Amino acid sequence: IVGFSQTSKEILDKVSTKAKSWSTTSSDFTSTLTNPKTGKTTKQEGTIKVKGNKYQLSLPDYNVYCDGGTVWTYNKKSNACTIDNLADVKDGGFDPSEMYTIWNKDFKHDMKNANATVDGVACYEIALFPLNPKSKSFHTITLFIDKTKLELVKVNVKTRENSDISYRIKNFKVNPQISDNDFKFNQGGFPGVKMNDNRL
Repeated sequence: IVGFSQTSKEILDKVSTKAKSWSTTSSDFTSTLTNPKTGKTTKQEGTIKVKGNKYQLSLPDYNVYCDGGTVWTYNKKSNACTIDNLADVKDGGFDPSEMYTIWNKDFKHDMKNANATVDGVACYEIALFPLNPKSKSFHTITLFIDKTKLELVKVNVKTRENSDISYRIKNFKVNPQISDNDFKFNQGGFPGVKMNDNRL
């Protein structure tokens, strides 16, 4: 057991060190939400760009922009944008900008399988458990890390409502050119958009 815990720390430390050398990242992903109460599975494709604590998330029905302090959530169907303080909406959720650093604080971790595979890619399977689960909207995050590249291939999030959310990461790119403007909602680019500001 000691060996397993050392191994998970060792791998995560290597991943963290590598991630610190990246100024920006971008990737495509497929998210799959499984709700055991309804038996319903919802799949959607998306893209994400990250630069430090800033991110932009694009999904079929909405876009989310975060400049590190403010979050803009744009609903494509209703042409409406909601503005919130990041601190108000974070509330124990999974912040995309922390994908490669989340385990550095307030988590314990465990090597579940040192010889896992995802779509033929050899991976380490490492489970993360929040030290204070009541403050989080999830109770377990399972990381699948490419053994060769030391990059995330897949992330599974188990919520406190027992839903499963899986993110399959594809086309991961390191240090693409990304403008800071990409992390703010450009109201002028969306004619007639209705703005809802929830900030106090």
